[in-house]
Amino acid sequence: MASMPNILKLLLSPSGRIGRRDYLIGLVGLVVIFSLYGLLLNALGGSMFGFFAVLAFPFVILQIAYSVYGKRLHDIGRTLWPLTGLICAILAAMIVVMLVYGGEEYLTAHMEVSREGSPSAEVIDRINAEFKERQAQGVTALSAIVSALLGGFTLWLALAKPQAGSNAYGLQATNR
Repeated sequence: MASMPNILKLLLSPSGRIGRRDYLIGLVGLVVIFSLYGLLLNALGGSMFGFFAVLAFPFVILQIAYSVYGKRLHDIGRTLWPLTGLICAILAAMIVVMLVYGGEEYLTAHMEVSREGSPSAEVIDRINAEFKERQAQGVTALSAIVSALLGGFTLWLALAKPQAGSNAYGLQATNR
């Protein structure tokens, strides 16, 4: 019976290689931490600690993602560049979706009413109502795009055959 991986090393160190089993364990760990972090942020609300937790969130998730996905990429003989490309593609999708679904017009409307001083709550509510449907469509489109990109990338790594023997990233992982 294979032993459990060192969870801290699995989730925090991008060096080395991992097999499919440890990759799946790492993915579960990533999802659990992502979910717990979300619950923590909801519980903290607008507190000062909540503010700093929100600032740390992207860095924590990126570190874990680079560690888990990176070691699996190493196991198939690849560098971290495909993961960096995936993150860039997700950011590009966010920008394009924002622009297509009224992001520029929304910000312009807010800036125009803000030039004349502090806008009233009614004016802000009117602008938000005007763009609410388009923004909801954008969120739906972005969710589909990000899910497809992440799902495809994750599945590719789960199904990819490891590089036999040792490679530039270390010895072959013992679990398959």
